[in-house]
Amino acid sequence: MKVCVHGSYGTGNRGDDVILSRLLLLLAEELPGAEVTLLCRNEQRVSLFLEVEHKGIDLDVRPLHASFRRHPFGVLRAALGSDLFILGGGGLLWGGAPGNLAYWLTRPRLAKLAGRRLAFYLPGIYGLAGGRAKRLLGRLARKSDFLSVRDTEGLQQLIGCGVPESDIVMGADPAFQLTPPEPGQIEEIRSALGLEGRRLVGLSARDWRRRLSAGIFANMVRTLLDEENVTLIFFAMKTGGKLGETDTDDITVARSLLRTLPEPLQQRVVLVDDGYRDDEVLALMGACEYLLAMRLHALIFATISGTPFGAVAYDDKIRAYMEMLGRRDFMLDMKDVTEPGSLQQIIDNLHAERERVPEGPMPELMVTAAGLASRSMDVHRALAERLREWFPGIAKPRQ
Repeated sequence: MKVCVHGSYGTGNRGDDVILSRLLLLLAEELPGAEVTLLCRNEQRVSLFLEVEHKGIDLDVRPLHASFRRHPFGVLRAALGSDLFILGGGGLLWGGAPGNLAYWLTRPRLAKLAGRRLAFYLPGIYGLAGGRAKRLLGRLARKSDFLSVRDTEGLQQLIGCGVPESDIVMGADPAFQLTPPEPGQIEEIRSALGLEGRRLVGLSARDWRRRLSAGIFANMVRTLLDEENVTLIFFAMKTGGKLGETDTDDITVARSLLRTLPEPLQQRVVLVDDGYRDDEVLALMGACEYLLAMRLHALIFATISGTPFGAVAYDDKIRAYMEMLGRRDFMLDMKDVTEPGSLQQIIDNLHAERERVPEGPMPELMVTAAGLASRSMDVHRALAERLREWFPGIAKPRQ
């Protein structure tokens, strides 16, 4: 049994790693012993991740760089020789052809032309530009054997591509399957980091088109640290990349921000990088009064933890998430970041929300997270059922 999975894996993105973990666990449960070729961005990073997080998993996982230039025959063999091709997850499908969209659709299109099963595993779909892009995605999506999306924006985008709504399984990001932190976990990590008695505020920032160099986010950090007795928890949700790229290393961003601060303020910033487990990140999120974030999975982790959050919306996926949760009053567009008072208004709104529940998780966020976790599991159950139908001699029998 051969499976080919294609996604934006191997970039040090915590959210993408969570997505990959949930998918691999599903495949190991339903197709034990399957040979999985993982088309990725960095083979070494993926190999290390698998060794740390999934040693002993009942799959034969083989990372392979997805570039045709590096491995033309290997990528072709993986796509054409698979019994099942899975595209997803993460925010993959956006913009217009022949750029980003064509990159992600070329390999699954080859697999489908070869008669292979094709599944869309909760990809993010945003801001499709022009009729050509919609036709390109629509043609392949209509031919897929399993089609799921992670939010209402993706659903509407596919419908706009001519895909019948009845063919789409509505889900949610697989990260919602993570377990919310318990109060004991929160207190334990506070104690371990020496943060008892401190007010904690979370921040997740990323470089975007070199705007960081202009000092935009330095003002944001200073504003947060102006609050009395505050320690800033900087959540680095991505630890791969180079400064100036579209998708940059958050640790580099954090260090650049810290250099703009005087030494006393630098001492009030804690950097949370990839040395922290997901449950530890969730516990630290739960310890924060509120979070300001640019990274989507920082917002998702905050939702799971029940921590109030605001967003700086650098693209459509952030806007879609905030609108889906009814939090437009807590969202600031990139174009408005430098407007006087705009950031302070978001902070004031977060303070007002936190005043209703001064400590612990916000009940409405916990309810939202539970609902989205259920929706995410619905996709897993639906895909598991399809796997049993497609591969009855390999997939585990229905219990």
